[in-house]
This record gives sequence, structure tokens and C-alpha cells, in this order.
Amino acid sequence: MAKQLDESEFRAHYERYSGPLFRFIYRFTNNQEAAEEILHDIFIKLLAGDFREGPDCSLKAWLYTLAKNRCINVLKKQSHEVKNAHAVDAAAADFDLEEQTFNKNAFAQLRLAEKTLPADLQATWELRKQGLDYQEISQALSVPVGTVKSRFSRLVDYLRKEIANER
Repeated sequence: MAKQLDESEFRAHYERYSGPLFRFIYRFTNNQEAAEEILHDIFIKLLAGDFREGPDCSLKAWLYTLAKNRCINVLKKQSHEVKNAHAVDAAAADFDLEEQTFNKNAFAQLRLAEKTLPADLQATWELRKQGLDYQEISQALSVPVGTVKSRFSRLVDYLRKEIANER
């Protein structure tokens, strides 16, 4: 049966149980603010008359059971918050604005430099961008593989010089 406590009964229970209960909660949560909040909530429930005395339930057992359950809930919530924080950090790490800007500028420079390529290098480069390997490019252009390799060497040098001149 629920029992509304008068002020003197409440004070007596608070003085008796608040210290040990706080230490129990604090050891569980390792967080003073959370422990104080849980302790406060428990005694508000007691003051509101939520405790029902019975043969199988003492006030002390009710207080500690409620404290344990509240601690578990707080720890679960903190665990979810930590997971969410890690997810946000991971998402932020995946998106680096400085790197994105650098890459965008580098691709723009590459596109400009590609427009000025000599015809033989342009043809070789276009086939490579389509995913063809040296052998396939050699066959498509009807030139030896060694010529394709030397064109790539010239292509890289040419693009380096063009991009360096744009900076």
C-alpha cells in the first residue's frame, strides 16, 4: 500500500539513506552530477508516495533497487551518446572540407591542363581514363606498348609542368 510520508518521516529516511545511497550510485556511475540527479529523483519518488511497503519489500531494498535501475538507464544513455558522438566524429573525419577544396581545385587544374595536351598524349590519356591498360591502349592506337609507356612518361611530365605553372 502506498504511503504518503509526512515531513519528519521523509527527513528521517533522507538522513539515514541519502549518504550510503549516494555513494552506491556514485560508484555505479562514476559521475557526481548524475549521482546527485538520480538520488534526487529517488527521494522525489519516495516523497510522492511511490514506495509500497509489503512483506517482500523493505524501504532500503526499494531505494537500492530503484537506484540500481536508474544507474543502468543512465549508463545505457551515456553509452548511446558516446556511440552517437563517435558516429558524428567519424562522419566529420570522412568529410574534410580543406581536403575536398584541395581536390576540387586539383581536378579543375587537371581539366584545364588536359585541354592543352598534344594530340598523341590526348588520345592515350582518353583511353586510359576509360580503364584500358597499356596493352589495350597499344592495340587501340596501333602503336607498340613501349610507345604507350613513353607517352605516359611525357604525359605526367607535361601535366606536372602545366599544373605548376597555374599555381
